[in-house]
Amino acid sequence: MSRNRYAAAYAEALFAAARKLGRAEELGEMLLSLKKRMEEDDEIAKILQYDLISRQEKEKALTEFLPRLLQREKDEIFLAIVPEYQRLLDQEKEVEPVELTLAAPISPDLQRELEERLAAIVGKKVRLEVNIDPQLLGGMVVRWKGRLIDASVRRKLVRIGDHLRIM
Repeated sequence: MSRNRYAAAYAEALFAAARKLGRAEELGEMLLSLKKRMEEDDEIAKILQYDLISRQEKEKALTEFLPRLLQREKDEIFLAIVPEYQRLLDQEKEVEPVELTLAAPISPDLQRELEERLAAIVGKKVRLEVNIDPQLLGGMVVRWKGRLIDASVRRKLVRIGDHLRIM
């Protein structure tokens, strides 16, 4: 079974258990937070991946949810579980994930306004996944369900350059 299939199976089991307890959203936030910490902190990743650290020591070092995943010693699956879990949570809440890439961080008020406008475009409530890419120079790039809106300054400059070459 591939890593993604394991991740989907674990995510579905976690989601079902959390939903039964009425804590699906809370667990989703915890998983996202832990995934972010793992991506930012090499020590946490080392704890999960280091074979010389016993499973008991790993269980002590991490939250109460991870020991179930560590029983199979498939720690690399964890990072794949989080997006699968989030997908299930979004599906239940009828929320569309939208990736928003900006050149620089924006204020919470502007982010809320963008979220409202994007919800109108998408036709349902959205969950923004905000990324920062200074190479955009300005503007934004929006992606959801295979769709793309590139309103970046970089893209506009490329189009102007293409137009000038044609002339």
